[in-house]
Amino acid sequence: MWGWFIAAFAGIWLLQIAMTKVQLKNYQGTLKKMSARPSGYLGVGIQKQKFGIGVISIMVTDKEGNVVESRLMKGVTVFSRFEPFTEYDGLNIEQLKETLNQDLVGQAFRMAIAKIETQMNKQTNLAV
Repeated sequence: MWGWFIAAFAGIWLLQIAMTKVQLKNYQGTLKKMSARPSGYLGVGIQKQKFGIGVISIMVTDKEGNVVESRLMKGVTVFSRFEPFTEYDGLNIEQLKETLNQDLVGQAFRMAIAKIETQMNKQTNLAV
């Protein structure tokens, strides 16, 4: 009896490891694809909870801070994948910061914007 339980547990554990690898490959592939632009900035924002839905946002802007592309991964399982999120395309990050909600998606995009702003500030300081 215990042998079957241990075998089932080990099988489920190995399946989780395999599916996590697949999800990580999707994350890395999406990052690589979005960072292949010749110019601009990329930011990643993560909002996760101990229990419940987690959110990862990836945002790319041009040099002026206008959103060129963004993607969102939202879910609780390893089956979640990045989906295009076109709602913010064309907006400047300053405008966008004023309209973001305090929900998980808004918080994830705020973190991505903060990372983009850090890159922009570094670039400005190097130019001076």
